[in-house]
Amino acid sequence: MAESPQPDPFDSLLSLEEQYYREGHALGVADGSRSGRIEGRVFGLERGFEKFAAMGALAGQCAVWEARSRKPEPGRSSTTGESINDKKHDNDAKQVVVISGNERLQKHIQTLSALTEIESLSTQNTEDAVSDFDDRLKRAEGKVKVIQSILGESPSAPGSSDAQQQVTKRTQRAADGNMEDFAVPKARART
Repeated sequence: MAESPQPDPFDSLLSLEEQYYREGHALGVADGSRSGRIEGRVFGLERGFEKFAAMGALAGQCAVWEARSRKPEPGRSSTTGESINDKKHDNDAKQVVVISGNERLQKHIQTLSALTEIESLSTQNTEDAVSDFDDRLKRAEGKVKVIQSILGESPSAPGSSDAQQQVTKRTQRAADGNMEDFAVPKARART
């Protein structure tokens, strides 16, 4: 009777390359999936922050215009908002120009106020909520440009409509190049 040949002890060594390739591929897919979720979350948080900061800047500008359009209270100066009797900081106070009672301008300011109202803004991460927020932000930026045009203010003035671009620039300068939100800052990593 013929004996069956013994298995070659080197067969397992000849298939090591294929085995390591499969293991490496599986580990790479798992690590890539995890890293992708982390990077996606960080990117989403950054973009969400930029959008809400831009909307907040527009809401702040609207609040300034609303305050400027109100009639001064009795006993207050119409240019500085200070009490007439309290002139200690007269040299440091900046003049605030009161907006005239233009009805068209008031409607634009009211619309901008409604668009930038914080309580009505959704923070949900759904397609409809994000689309609605982006639409409101775009409309609010347009209203700011209209109001600036009516008032004769330049868009490059402090507190102007280009708030989203300003926030984006600040965010980029502040970023340390780290994609993970749980990483140690570079300054602490060196010690």
